[in-house]
Amino acid sequence: MSQKIINWIIYIIVFSLPLYLVNFKIGWVPFNILELLICGLFIFWLFFGIKDRLFFNNRIWIPVLMIFFGVTISTWFSNDIEISAGIWKGWFVIPLLFFIVLLNSIKTKEHVKNIIISLTFSGLFVSLIALYYWFNGVLTYDGRLQGFYLSPNYLAMYLSPILILSLYLFSFVKNKILKTLLIINYLLLISIIYLTYSYGAWVGFLFALIFLLIQKKDKKMILIFLSLFILILILQIPTQKFQGFIDFSYPSLESRIIIWQSSWEIIKDNALIGIGPGMFQKYYLDYQVNFAPYPEWSVPQPHNIFLAFWLQAGLLGLVGFFWLLISFFKKIEPKQILSSILIGTMIYILIHGMVDTTYWKNDLSIIFWLIISIASNSYSIEKEK
Repeated sequence: MSQKIINWIIYIIVFSLPLYLVNFKIGWVPFNILELLICGLFIFWLFFGIKDRLFFNNRIWIPVLMIFFGVTISTWFSNDIEISAGIWKGWFVIPLLFFIVLLNSIKTKEHVKNIIISLTFSGLFVSLIALYYWFNGVLTYDGRLQGFYLSPNYLAMYLSPILILSLYLFSFVKNKILKTLLIINYLLLISIIYLTYSYGAWVGFLFALIFLLIQKKDKKMILIFLSLFILILILQIPTQKFQGFIDFSYPSLESRIIIWQSSWEIIKDNALIGIGPGMFQKYYLDYQVNFAPYPEWSVPQPHNIFLAFWLQAGLLGLVGFFWLLISFFKKIEPKQILSSILIGTMIYILIHGMVDTTYWKNDLSIIFWLIISIASNSYSIEKEK
C-alpha cells in the first residue's frame, strides 16, 4: 500500500514540475512548491518505501556522485555561496533525492506509462496556457512565445522532451478516439514549440526524429512528424527569421559565439573547480574587458550544457557528466521501444544543449534524472511480460 502511495506522489510531482516557479521561504531558506513536494516524498519513502533493495548497489552511482561532489566543491569555493547554494539545492540535491526514489520505485511498464502520462498532461496544460498568451498577444519584443516562463527557450526546453517521451504512449493506445486525441496533443505541442522560434529545439527534435525513424519504432507516426517538420522549415525559409538563422551575423548566433569565447577564457582560469553554480553572468561581465562590447549582457548561463557543467561543477562534475552519458548509451538496448524513446529524448537534450543549457533549471534537471532512472531500470522493465 505504501508503494502505491509513493507512486501516486511521483505522478503528481511529475505533473507539477512547473510549480518550481511558486517560491516562498521556510525561515531564511528559499524553497518552492516542487522542492517541498519532493522533500515530502523522500521523507515518506525513507520511512515506508525502503525494503530489501539497496539503491547504492548500482554502478550508475559512480558518475552521479562525481557530478554531485563536483558541483558541491564548486559551490563551496563560490564567490557568492548564497546564490550557488540555492542552485546546488534546487538543481542537484532535490533532483537527486527524487532520482533515488525513482530508481527504487520505477519497476514496471505500467509505472513508466503512468509517469509519461503525467508528463504529457503537464505539457498539455502548459501548452494551453501558452496558447492563451499567444491569442492575447503576450509575446517577447521579437514576437516569440514564452508563456509564463522567463524566455521562449525555457518553454521549448520543457515541452520538447515531453513531446518525444509521449510518443511512447502511442504504442499502448488502441482506441481510435484516444489515438486521435493523442495526435491532437502532439500537434498542439509542436505548434507551441514552433511559436517559440527556438531553433535549437527544432534541430534537437529533428535529430531525435531521425534516430527514431532509423529504429523503425511507430514508423508511420515518426514519418508524419518528420514530414510536418520539413513542411515547417520550407515555410520558414523565405522569412527573415530563418535567413538570419543561417547567417552567422544573426544576433542570436553572434552573441552565442561571444558567450562561448568568454566561457572558454573563464574556464582557462578556473578549470579545476569551476566558478560555482549561478556565477556565470558575474564572471561573463568581468571578462568583458577582453572582448569587444558584448551584443548581449544578461546571460545567466553559457548556452552550452557541457560548458555549463565545466564552469559550474568543475572538472570532476564534467567528467562525471560524460561518464554518466556513456553509461546511459551503453546500458540501454535501442531495439526496445522504451529504450529507443529514451535515447531519442537524450539525443534531443544533447543536441539542443549545444546552444542552450538543457539541464540547468529546476524542471529540466528533474526530467534529466527521470530519464536516467528509467534507463537504469530499463532492462528489467523491458523484460516484463
